[in-house]
Amino acid sequence: MARLAPERRTRLDLAITAVLVVLVIAGGVAVWWTSPARSTELTTAGTDPEQPLPTESLPTELRELWRAKSSATDVPAIGKATIVTADGGTVTGHDPLTGKQLWRYHRDAALCAAVAAWPGGDNDVLAVYRDSRGCSEVTALDANRGSRKGNRTSDADKQITLSYDRTFALAAGDTRLETWGSNLVRGIEYGRVDAPVNPGVAPDRRQCHIFSAISGGDRVALIERCERDAGYRLTILASTLTSDEKIREWGSQLITPTSRGAAPVVVSATDTNVAVYDGGADTGKVPAIRMFGTDAREQSVKTVDGDVTPPADSHPITGSGLITYWTGRSTVVLDATNGMPYLQLLDTLGPGETATGLLVPVPGAISVRDPSDGHELRRLPVDRGGYTGVVSLRTLGPYVAEQRGDELVVLGPPPAS
Repeated sequence: MARLAPERRTRLDLAITAVLVVLVIAGGVAVWWTSPARSTELTTAGTDPEQPLPTESLPTELRELWRAKSSATDVPAIGKATIVTADGGTVTGHDPLTGKQLWRYHRDAALCAAVAAWPGGDNDVLAVYRDSRGCSEVTALDANRGSRKGNRTSDADKQITLSYDRTFALAAGDTRLETWGSNLVRGIEYGRVDAPVNPGVAPDRRQCHIFSAISGGDRVALIERCERDAGYRLTILASTLTSDEKIREWGSQLITPTSRGAAPVVVSATDTNVAVYDGGADTGKVPAIRMFGTDAREQSVKTVDGDVTPPADSHPITGSGLITYWTGRSTVVLDATNGMPYLQLLDTLGPGETATGLLVPVPGAISVRDPSDGHELRRLPVDRGGYTGVVSLRTLGPYVAEQRGDELVVLGPPPAS
């Protein structure tokens, strides 16, 4: 059998091959150079930290244990066994007693927002970073050890608020919002979509500005104002697409006759109701919690002591079956099951959380209330120095975490003598 002579490779062939190899290497280097991985540092914890046990009784006094900068969190980020701070480009998991760093995730990019989500289940920390597309790069970390659990990217606004409910996370900017499951798979995107894959997916409203949004009960409730709207609009959407890949709108109604004043704020969303704080600037009425059905039609109104302009840095806190929201003058307590307001605590500094009593921040102290009727059980003195802004309070076992502006302060019982 005759042997085939090998093909001859000319100098031109070799030159072309060399050029292709160089281009492949250069492309790989360029991808690496511009990728987030090149500018990422991750230090994980070797073992799971011990989870603090629920406290059976509060101490008679609290002292400051530690504090840290956390400008990217709106309320204290509480994991199953860690307290998390987020500042600059760094997310850190801390030992709740000492503040010692247990893990650290850093990127050479600015954090837009961070939240500790689903501490009773997935126990994630969601960190959103800013790039040329807005607040678009999302990283999920294990709240115990700091290990990476997932990433996603998408178009986003330059500023967002980040929250979560029992199933979904919600990232809301002023022109668009998205929901994600714990696997970071997107449920819906609503509002501005620069390159829609399937036109006609969303309700036909244009040039909408989103003022607040919250998810709950497999729904997203938002306050928006769209082109040709005289007043502010409450829109209620499903958190996931329908079987034919469209956004299901449960209801959408104008809830104020004008939009000259500050927009109302969505406080809670449940399977049956949506609660909205309205300062009354555009209705000519006193501040109130307005209750709406899932069709966005008003059902009831409960007047409260609050500011005409809702405080921009007040965010509702959900925990132990309760939702608390600060109106600028008082803390309103709602039932997390149905979203109905049933308590108003006067002369407070922010929202709170339950731990052997409902703890709410008040001037110079933390007030411990009976969550059923609101009467005060005791006061724990707290020296907040010269801080005069909103105080958002959450608990982890015997520890109390207060978000004071861009700083997180952790309080706890004094050491046993």
